[in-house]
Amino acid sequence: MSSQVKLKTKLLFCIPFFLLVLITTTPSPLLAKDKLRVIFLETQQLEVSLPLHHWNNSDYVPLRQLADLLKCRTYYNSFARKIVLYMGNHRIKITALNPFVVVDELIFQLPVNTNYDDSGIWVPIPSFLELIENYYSGHFEYNPEQETLFIHREGINISQIIVEEKINGTLIRIQTLRKFELPNVATRLSHRWLYVDIYGGRLDTTQVRSNQRIGIVKKIVPLQLEEMTQLSFQLAQDIEKSAISVTNTDHEILVSLRTRHSVPHDLLLDLQKEKKKWLIDKIVIDPGHGGKDPGAIGPSGLYEKDVVLDIAKRLKKLLKKKLHVKVLMTREKDIFVGLRERSAFANRNGAKLFISLHTNANRNRRVKGFSTYCLGVARSDEDREIAQRENAVIKYEDSWAEYGDINTESFILQAIAQNSFNRESQELAALIQKNVKRYLKIEDRGVLQAGFLVLVGTAMPKILVEVGFISNREEERKLRTRSYRQKIAEVIFNSIKEFKERYEEGIVTEAASK
Repeated sequence: MSSQVKLKTKLLFCIPFFLLVLITTTPSPLLAKDKLRVIFLETQQLEVSLPLHHWNNSDYVPLRQLADLLKCRTYYNSFARKIVLYMGNHRIKITALNPFVVVDELIFQLPVNTNYDDSGIWVPIPSFLELIENYYSGHFEYNPEQETLFIHREGINISQIIVEEKINGTLIRIQTLRKFELPNVATRLSHRWLYVDIYGGRLDTTQVRSNQRIGIVKKIVPLQLEEMTQLSFQLAQDIEKSAISVTNTDHEILVSLRTRHSVPHDLLLDLQKEKKKWLIDKIVIDPGHGGKDPGAIGPSGLYEKDVVLDIAKRLKKLLKKKLHVKVLMTREKDIFVGLRERSAFANRNGAKLFISLHTNANRNRRVKGFSTYCLGVARSDEDREIAQRENAVIKYEDSWAEYGDINTESFILQAIAQNSFNRESQELAALIQKNVKRYLKIEDRGVLQAGFLVLVGTAMPKILVEVGFISNREEERKLRTRSYRQKIAEVIFNSIKEFKERYEEGIVTEAASK
């Protein structure tokens, strides 16, 4: 940056507090309203903008909007016209119409006053950024001629620090964006402080906060050095070096602080039972329609019920052979099964995942693509129509009148409220669509939601997969072939495998760390 601005701030240690109040002036008009380009230079470049005002030969930006861009919390007192900006463990206090900024216990002076209007406090951007750069994981470059701010945060690979209290001690989970080998992680103890050095680590220290004691950890102080990230944990009691153990996974560094040497045997048995209860060891596959219900029918006469039954059998074979889980199907042959019986079958057998397979259809035969649905209120007329078509199979059931009005929004919202696996269902659906885009030459219609009755009442992560439009001649032709059905089964299998590994990684770690 040829015209990069660098202004030195003046540090004042002994300014009487009354001066911080008396130096204030009346608001000055903010002139020449413009836009400041803000460019984040990370792995992927992101460009946004901020309002920019020119006053007294200085450029000003709104503080609260700047804080939002930097992902910093703020507390605003409109009566006193003060803002507290939280950057990690640091509190930065800014007052309207005042050049003094208080950072923790230190006082700094900006070259010019802050300003104020109805939208809040505005800060002089070059000098204010130079001040807060000392507390931000990254650095700023401001080009006033181009009215552009560059924010450099490349290389961030430590995303979050979580402290959890366990039965026999405290677990520190350092979540990472890549795997750190154990030789690159060092720990040391000194005067009730635990230091964890992660060589090659890059952390956004503004996102690390320690507001309360958890386990024996009283406080967290992050520090970003040139070659490593140093995390300092203040402990509430002395522990032996032998009580510290460090393990790693692809996306976590786990530091265990053991304060109890043994856990009662009965409790260990209970924990093992609890762990086993949450493992994904039983999956129900639901091939849609069947028997007197053919489902959608393609232009050349291909039946949906036949396509999805074949894919289901292929998926079952893959799951049993490669994941060694128990796999059940709501139907193994061409028979009719009611919608409620399908979900009841999954609950009755203690399934951990429910996968319902269907083909899509549309009056417009040019529509095509692959989509995965979760239970939710439909966001488009097309999704609503798809759910209504799939739900219409209740007309084949003897007790169809007992379902009531299944298409109302209140019915779907009530069903969602009774299910605690919405997030997991969304994650599995996203994995399937990711793999569809990668491995199948078919349009990716994304993760959608609608009120599918077959998903109501199942007490587990559950999705409905529309493997293509049987109403589209090109996709019907593909769906007729064994090789394409096998590819679909493999895509769904790989997604389930990845979901199971992610889901169980946390469970195994949790149980091992208790």
